[in-house]
Amino acid sequence: MLGPGTGYVITMDVTLPQPLHRTFGRFLMQNETNRLFYEWLETDGLGGFATGTVGGIRTRRYHNLLMYATQPPAGRIVLVNGLEVWVETPSGQTALSTQRYSPDVVHPDGQSRLVSFAYDLWPTWTYQLNDGLISHELFVPQGRSETVLRWSVHGCASCTLKVRPLLSGRDYHSLQRENGTFNFEAKLRNGCVQWRPYSGMPGISADHNGKYTYAPEWYRQFQYDDERARGLDCIEDLASPGVLSFDLSLGDAVLVLRAVPKGVQIGPLDSALDYARQLREAERSRREAFASPLERAADANIVRRGTGRTIVAGYPWFTDWGRDTFIALRGLCLATGRFELAAEILLEWAGAISEGMLPNRFPDFGESL
Repeated sequence: MLGPGTGYVITMDVTLPQPLHRTFGRFLMQNETNRLFYEWLETDGLGGFATGTVGGIRTRRYHNLLMYATQPPAGRIVLVNGLEVWVETPSGQTALSTQRYSPDVVHPDGQSRLVSFAYDLWPTWTYQLNDGLISHELFVPQGRSETVLRWSVHGCASCTLKVRPLLSGRDYHSLQRENGTFNFEAKLRNGCVQWRPYSGMPGISADHNGKYTYAPEWYRQFQYDDERARGLDCIEDLASPGVLSFDLSLGDAVLVLRAVPKGVQIGPLDSALDYARQLREAERSRREAFASPLERAADANIVRRGTGRTIVAGYPWFTDWGRDTFIALRGLCLATGRFELAAEILLEWAGAISEGMLPNRFPDFGESL
């Protein structure tokens, strides 16, 4: 898995609009096995994360774009599992996303147009169109249950981007099937769409600089091959309440996904585009401050717990487990000179000591130590 800001780039022979730092061979982009083997990871420092494969096909139940930790860093709920994305240009409609459905049906063919994947500070994809190039980037800002997505067009005078969110609202270890309880209705405000798929669960706010059309659909029988290989349930149905449309000839398309806690109401952003720019610059400064890409990637494992800190030593399954936290602490904190951070972690875990022993897991939901 490629952690945040590892500096990796996978590319084919094409002129790209941004500088590239590390380039891997053409075979990586042309070989589906490699596109699905490499995974990217963005973490929010609260226990939530977004992750997926370079090629875009979800192969795990944990692959998602927006996750909310209801009791940081535990109680993880997947809200936005993925997107169906395509563009419309004078030469026709072109898919940018790719899904795998049961039984082993890959559709549409967006990954066939993928010419570059870069992970310098955050993941960025570049797709070849008949009329030009489309670049797509996303990042998760530190300390926020949010994901910022942006699309840019290069060399195409007329281009409309279409985005269909694929939603659930489930525990991150579970799977969703089509049901009559899912609420497709949206609360519409200026430049903002809000959904609360299930009563008593967190909701989703999607701030954007496009237009939203209500068009509810169930997308059925997604197949997650890594789950199948482990002998687990591997089929999921996802709900799509509507379509977001963006005129890329007017500028970049921006989509800011925000988790809305249970029982909380949040208003729309004044400007999704300005908000995304501010977060992008803040995240760039934060990530560039690390001494090396390795230290930047290691920081993804540090998360909040209560008023202190702890370590999630392994994504996507772990929360903060005692044994793994203290094995990882030496490398993540002591070897990197982050001694104050190590002290925060030790103090937070000290409150869980029982009879001179540390638990392997915190009692987040009333369990006895």
